Amino acid sequence: MVLGSPWHRPCCPSTTDIKPIYLNDPKAALTAEQGIEVEKIKERVEPLQRWLKFWSGLDPADRWLAALRGVALLGGAVWGIVHPLDHPFDQEAHRQVVWLFATFAAYSAVLYVINALRPGRLPLLYRIAMVLDLAFIFILVRLTGGMASNFYLAFYLLIALHAFYFGLATGGIAALLASLLYPFADTWPPPIGLSDLGLRVGFFLLVGLCMGGLAERERRERRLVEHLNRELREKQQRLTEAQEQLIRSDRLATVGELAAGLAHDLRNPLAGVSGALHVLAGQLPDADPRQALLAEIQSQIARMNKTLSDLLWHARPPTPQYLPLNVNEVAEQTLWFLPMASGLGIEVLKRLQPGLPPLRLDPNLLHQALLNILVNARQAMPNGGQLTVSTRLRQNLIGKGEVVEVAISDTGVGILEENRSRIFQPFFTTKAQGTGLGLAIAARIVEQHGGKIAVESEVGKGTTFRIVFPVPAEDRAPTHDDAIATSLRDDRSPTSSSVGQPLAKQSRGFAP
Repeated sequence: MVLGSPWHRPCCPSTTDIKPIYLNDPKAALTAEQGIEVEKIKERVEPLQRWLKFWSGLDPADRWLAALRGVALLGGAVWGIVHPLDHPFDQEAHRQVVWLFATFAAYSAVLYVINALRPGRLPLLYRIAMVLDLAFIFILVRLTGGMASNFYLAFYLLIALHAFYFGLATGGIAALLASLLYPFADTWPPPIGLSDLGLRVGFFLLVGLCMGGLAERERRERRLVEHLNRELREKQQRLTEAQEQLIRSDRLATVGELAAGLAHDLRNPLAGVSGALHVLAGQLPDADPRQALLAEIQSQIARMNKTLSDLLWHARPPTPQYLPLNVNEVAEQTLWFLPMASGLGIEVLKRLQPGLPPLRLDPNLLHQALLNILVNARQAMPNGGQLTVSTRLRQNLIGKGEVVEVAISDTGVGILEENRSRIFQPFFTTKAQGTGLGLAIAARIVEQHGGKIAVESEVGKGTTFRIVFPVPAEDRAPTHDDAIATSLRDDRSPTSSSVGQPLAKQSRGFAP
């Protein structure tokens, strides 16, 4: 193929091909040149940005040690320039010292490159570097005059740094290694005398032990401060919870006064209206279209009556009647009483750990709390889903002993993050016909029994309510091992029941 033929097309345009494009458009040409300059600046700045990112990622102590290595290299360079001016110049020894400092710079750089590629290894790398640094100082002392060299002072710095960074053990090891190496830095017997050699070696050990002891003391104090800060945060959290409880109590006092008046003024008239409607319905034929209207009015009256009942209950809750009972029995009976609309397609799964220790609870109140949460879960799945009720015995995560946990999970719409902190507040609801008292009543019942309730939710995936009750001390030991074993068996073969099954036929009642 001839290059000058019309069929020849170069694989990529040359700069001479590009320039004519901008001849008639100076503004475009200027923009292109500015873009090229910006790219060149970015290429030059990128290594600096990577270095700054790596440097900022180091701990303050690590940055300090890295800076000291840089200062040591700078000091070595200054010494290499100044020393020949006032000392007899030995070219071979000077060349060896230069190579020694170059080696020090190389393995120091490798140290931080390895940490940059595989972060989190600095403590191990520092221990390896400690051995290399001891060898570096030992060779430096030998090359610069043996025991007459002042570079032996670098041993003190190295020992102090490692004792401060790692503590007493590593500082003592560094001092011991320096004490073993230094006597071989010159001829024997030592030209400075055994007494001076012993004094220097003794100071090696003294520096390592003193700095290591101070470092250990500082660490103990830091751990104490962290422990005190943790306790302070826990106390602040408890104080916040107590404050919230006080605010809720204030609200409940107001609700109580209002509820007493509502009970007297509204419930009796509602009962009269309901009775009159029953009489009127009995006088109409079954096929009369007005029967549907009367049924709807009765439904609304029943809803109003339930709202008043919830309001009265929340304002003046009954005193719990504590009985030893099995949480599993209450959970199962509550499921059997759970009203399910036909055709919802909700599947109920039960993962109840056998062998749970008995708890002193009020069965009726616990039944009410679980039922409120279960109804809430059912309403969160209008198009069907999976409702899971599980129980287990586990360690208390915020205190001593064990707790029984009841978890109720659904695969419904979830709860918005901004609403999670408010769902247990009285009268807060996102439902068109909700009263906002169901979860508030459940939370109050749990608190009455010394338990805690928490919620986890993800929008579009579902919600889990977790209730924990502390296990009495006398009931922990005999049942723990059996509970763990049976939990493993139960997790491997969970029982499940569909909502289409006649749950009411399975009822066995509350355990005494």
